[in-house]
Order: sequence, then C-alpha cells, then structure tokens
Amino acid sequence: MERNPRIDLKLLRYFLAVAEELHFGRAAVRLNMSQPPLSIHIKELEQQLGTLLFVRHSRSVALTHAGKILMEESRRLLASANHALSRVEQIGRGEAGRIELGVVGTAMWGKMRPAMRNFLKEHPNVEVLFREKSPGMQMALLERRELDAGIWRMALQPSSGFTSLRLHESSFLVALPEDHPMARCESIPLLSLCNEYFVTLPSAHSDWAFLQSVCQQAGFTPLIVREVVEPQTVLAMISMGIGITLMAESYAQMNWPGVIFRPLDEPVPADLYIVYDQQQATPALQTLVRALTG
Repeated sequence: MERNPRIDLKLLRYFLAVAEELHFGRAAVRLNMSQPPLSIHIKELEQQLGTLLFVRHSRSVALTHAGKILMEESRRLLASANHALSRVEQIGRGEAGRIELGVVGTAMWGKMRPAMRNFLKEHPNVEVLFREKSPGMQMALLERRELDAGIWRMALQPSSGFTSLRLHESSFLVALPEDHPMARCESIPLLSLCNEYFVTLPSAHSDWAFLQSVCQQAGFTPLIVREVVEPQTVLAMISMGIGITLMAESYAQMNWPGVIFRPLDEPVPADLYIVYDQQQATPALQTLVRALTG
C-alpha cells in the first residue's frame, strides 16, 4: 500500500540542519533549541517516512541512502517554499502581482507615460497588462471583474460602487493643416469649426462620442468626411489638408509634420481618470493608484 505522509516543513528544516552538520549538538545550536527535542523530531520524521535517515554512532551520525536523497529533495523543497512565501509577502505589500488595466489610446501619452514608466521601473515584479478599450467597454469589463481598473476621460460616469480619481488635467485641442487660415489664431472658438470637414476615430473606440456631444451643445454637428482606426492616420490626413480634428493635448507633445495644434477659446476638458472598485483593489493596484495620482 502506497504511503502518503503529510510532513511538516518544520521537520524537514530540523532534518536538514542535522544532515548538513552530521551532529545533533551542533544542529541544535544552529536551530537555537536543545538536543533532546531535536532527536525526538528526527525520530518522528523517520517514523512518518517508515525509514531510517541516519546511522547513529556513539560520537557521530551518518546519512543513510534514503537520508542523502531526502537532503537533496529537502533543499529544493524548502527553497521553493521560501520563494513562494516571499512572493506572497511581496504581493501583500503591493510589490508583486498582476494588474489588468484598461486604457484609451490617448492615455498612453502625456503625463501618464512618465508616471507609468517610473512605476514599472520601481516595481519590476508587478505585471501590468494594458488592454486598449473604449470607456463603455472598460466599464462593462470592470463590472464583470475582467479588469482591475480602467483609465479614460470622464465622458462616461462609472457605475455605482466604483471610484474614479483624476490622474491629471488635460484639454482637447484643434489639429489643423499648417496652412489652414485658423492656424494663425492663438485660440479658436469651437463654433467656428461648424463648416469644417472632420477626420475622426470611430466613436465606439475613442473620445469621439463625447466630442460629438460637445459640438452639438455648441450648436453644430461635425461634418465627418473620414473615419479611420489609428490616430496617426488621422493626423496624416490632416497634414494632407483633408480636414481637421479635435484631439487630446498629449498628441501635441509629438512632432507631426504639416500639423498645427491650437487651443479652443473655451477649453474642453480631457482630464484622465482611473476607475476601480476600492473594495476589490489588490495591494498591487493600490500601489499603482498611488503612483499615478501622487
């Protein structure tokens, strides 16, 4: 009948000390305990395993073949256990773990980029998985617990039970061809864009559902002549003179040949927020939130 002993890791530590010292007295000193209890623990281990681990002489001990095998396996097992426990402690302190983070594409530039870079550098054992999703999709995934947190511009309010914290202030800018007449203006009234052609991203995957409502509140519906998937394609088309667009100011930090960015007379907020459930937040997520909002 196959034995299935449940061995206390403490017994293996006692055994390993004796196996490495080959002396009960020295092993007891190493373990900061007296020798008689140590001898009792080793006999207990031998009884549980049903085999002798040591050949005892009057002045010394030697490992049996089974003892030599157990010494090798104990070293591996205890090292693995120590690593696992250390990993759990790191997770508990927020120094390790995994974060599923929803983001809108424009969040990856601007002030968030250096903050996230510093976090990843300072917490190499925290794995952050970025999932580029629209605000509505992020909220749905948060509710299904398929995301730990979401980052978007607060055009969509979070569901009940979720917390939103502002990461930093930002605004939408007008992106124009460099030879456009309004490129000479220091700032541009939103209503003056009513007869312009717009190149946009799909509203389902960007800020454009919000921006359309902003334009409608100003008194016009934007004339969208092109809708493309990538923001760099939008800016390339603007540089060709195909149209204009509204974009978060983070894009103005990069050089886009043939494109000029101008602020609006009345700024349209593009503030970034992080949305998450505080009650479900892991220590790693709490550490990330502090890093991004600090």
